[in-house]
Amino acid sequence: MICGMAVVNAQTFAAADSLIYSVNEDNISVTVIGHVKGTEATGSLVIPNTVSYNEHNYPVTKIGRYAFRKHTGFHGTLTIGDNVKEIGYGAFCFCDSLSGNLVIPNSVVKIGDYAFVDCDRFTGDLTIPNSVDTIGRLAFEQCDGFNGTLTIGSSVTYIGESAFQACEYFQEAICLAIEPPTLGVYNGHQFTFYRFGCSSLIVPCGSKEAYENSAWLNSEEGFSTIMQDCDYIDETCENLMSVHPNPAKDNIYIELSPDADCQSVELYTLDGRLVETCLGASQQTTINVENLNAGVYILKLRMADGKEFAERIVKE
Repeated sequence: MICGMAVVNAQTFAAADSLIYSVNEDNISVTVIGHVKGTEATGSLVIPNTVSYNEHNYPVTKIGRYAFRKHTGFHGTLTIGDNVKEIGYGAFCFCDSLSGNLVIPNSVVKIGDYAFVDCDRFTGDLTIPNSVDTIGRLAFEQCDGFNGTLTIGSSVTYIGESAFQACEYFQEAICLAIEPPTLGVYNGHQFTFYRFGCSSLIVPCGSKEAYENSAWLNSEEGFSTIMQDCDYIDETCENLMSVHPNPAKDNIYIELSPDADCQSVELYTLDGRLVETCLGASQQTTINVENLNAGVYILKLRMADGKEFAERIVKE
């Protein structure tokens, strides 16, 4: 596809919604790669869950590279379908007339480099869902219309340099990842949160020290204060395991769901010290806490796919 032109061949088609799609290698899903009117397209933009063409119904799983680059004619909202897994390189860069709240669906795993750079009319909160593992470089740079809370999901492991640079009006920042995601570096600087709207970051209970010992704590290029929220319990964790009693005196009994492919269950102090571990945890696991000091601890569930979930435990 050439920007602003519809190219139609055996694997590429323009659908009834005026969007252009390319059939993916699996032949059962598609990538949206543009609009038939190119940069002259107007109104709101809806990326559907599925699209029909030649009696086939294709899930829309990706927004392609530069799909809507500089499409400044869009003056409404952006809706992204629930089948999209990847928002590609520069997919919406310089779409500075899209407005309203930006909702990234729970299906998205990767947000590419430059995906939303200079989309400065989005407002309110921005939530990076727990499904996302990668946020590309400059992904939201200069998106200075956001004026609420930035929440970064629990599965994010990498955030590229300058990803949130010059997002100057966010009022609050929360990262739900227990381990600090790696921040990208360019020419010795990461600038991920340079000129960000707030200087404090809220992290899960028990993760404060890890963030303070990472590049996240940086008064010039990051946050100057790290705070932990010990009232936070990951909702996904509640679906994977049941913990009782809590508070506990002698033993903690952990029941894992049949869907929990668990490698280990670990118990940490709030300063990050590991005090108990159960490798290869079974569906019913017991941790003895009788000899531990009274106080708050973090029970961490490590999954075989690398994801982690945590729950706050009180020892009486």
